Amino acid sequence: MPIPSSALQPRLFFIAATFIIIFILSYWILPIGSNKIPYEVPYEVPYEIPQTPFPAGQMVARRDASNATLGFHKLLALSVRPSWRTRGLQAAANLTGLSIDIPHQPHNPDAFIDAFREIGAGREGVVTPTLGSARAWVAHLDLLKYVVSSGLSSAFILEDDVDWDVRIKEQMRLLSDHIRAYTHTAPEDPAPFGGGWDVLWLGHCGATVDDEGSPVIGYFDDSRCPTEMYVSWTTAFVAAYVPKDHRVIQHAGQATVCTFGYGVTALGAQKVISAVGAGAGEAFDVHLSTRCREGALRCLVVNPQLFHHYEPNPNDGGGTSIIHVADGDQREADESAFEKRPGSTANIVRSARCRALFGTMCLRLPSGVVTSGSKV
Repeated sequence: MPIPSSALQPRLFFIAATFIIIFILSYWILPIGSNKIPYEVPYEVPYEIPQTPFPAGQMVARRDASNATLGFHKLLALSVRPSWRTRGLQAAANLTGLSIDIPHQPHNPDAFIDAFREIGAGREGVVTPTLGSARAWVAHLDLLKYVVSSGLSSAFILEDDVDWDVRIKEQMRLLSDHIRAYTHTAPEDPAPFGGGWDVLWLGHCGATVDDEGSPVIGYFDDSRCPTEMYVSWTTAFVAAYVPKDHRVIQHAGQATVCTFGYGVTALGAQKVISAVGAGAGEAFDVHLSTRCREGALRCLVVNPQLFHHYEPNPNDGGGTSIIHVADGDQREADESAFEKRPGSTANIVRSARCRALFGTMCLRLPSGVVTSGSKV
């Protein structure tokens, strides 16, 4: 609405007021406990999280987001065999009240994997996957096909060495509120995470955040890893763009790496298969990120992440990455020691795995930061 001429102030006052407003918005200052969304949302009408008592649809959404499958039809773990990975995964699930299915992975012959690796070879600009990356890529495709063939309405896919915070259900309730805000979900709609997305990328090892691409919204969550303890190739982005004790939601932009945990809708699972199923890329996560950036997939990423992979104690010897072992970059480990003493998980403050198995916290710290273990 135009400002009445009688209300106009001197130019100096206008400039000063404008500067203050821009300064506040640029630093995303949000009072603790406020329900207002402090950032731009991609719609004409600003959205606010309803004040309590929540509308019926919102109450159902918050309840379902903290159920045993975290608001998805199924939690599915990607795993090739029982091991310390799956035993720790199940222990963490039992501790935090989650129900995780581990579908049987079909055997893919070496000749098939070799053929998959050769797709796009020699094409300009194409980096083909290593043996280990190709096997992992095909395994993700197999599990996505399982989602489609099983008629699931949605699924959250976890790699079998993944870890999360013991407060994951509270974290997911918060996430539900703000994903619904970001996607402008109607209050009466009970969908835990709204609609309008194909991939909900909650577990990664780094995602760039910027204020030049898609809109960003942030929300208060002091259970997330402090920036000074954050371990990632994108630490600088988190320090620059994510306020203390906040997470941010954005369309996956320049780069998101590692598929520790991601949600798909039924349609999204089929779209991912179509978008990345033909190979011709470096790795599943890298190609998925590219297709998200190009707009072939509608992908939302949360930063800092809610899921990260657990690593056994490095003093126990051998490699813990199935991909790196397959590629010959690590020797295969004797895994018998991996369950006798705690390892560590980056960016997860109160590890569900370490709490379940060892009764401790095991936050992996950046190099140069030293602290003692703590009972939880």
